[in-house]
Amino acid sequence: MRLCLYASFLGASFLGSGLAQAANPLYDSLVAGNPKDPLVLMAEIETEQSGIISQFDIDFDDGELHYEFDLINPAEDSLTELTLRASDGKLLLQKVNKLEADDQDELAAVKLLQQKELSFSALVTMAVQEQQGKLIEAQLEHDLGISYLEFKLMDENGKRKLAFDINKLKPLPMLTWE
Repeated sequence: MRLCLYASFLGASFLGSGLAQAANPLYDSLVAGNPKDPLVLMAEIETEQSGIISQFDIDFDDGELHYEFDLINPAEDSLTELTLRASDGKLLLQKVNKLEADDQDELAAVKLLQQKELSFSALVTMAVQEQQGKLIEAQLEHDLGISYLEFKLMDENGKRKLAFDINKLKPLPMLTWE
């Protein structure tokens, strides 16, 4: 289980920062490389694949920007991993596995999304709509009885980690410690 406490749970707020160096090749690639919008690809995946996206991540592989998605299908007890080329959205890899014990937190959050009749792309859109920066990660989580979307944005100043409560559909201030 992840060791994160969220301020709405405790009634406090604290924002930890993790700023990256000014010249970041990932950010440069996101700005200058003109990759497909990950939210557009998420919506396409949601119509073409079975299951609900539970995670999105960006990766460099041999100097090429890739988007990685995990989809959970509760009905089939499966996890599908997709890797797409960011420049054109071409599917590079698809792997299907059975859900494992460490997937249960994400499964709980997926079930809440289903209950609320929300897609992952709609949730991410709500979460980032008033934020600045490029989306580089998003993952469904469930800790301490709270289902939330944890996501990272990157801008010219570095990375920021944020959270969005799935049940209340509002930002969730994070309390972190190192």
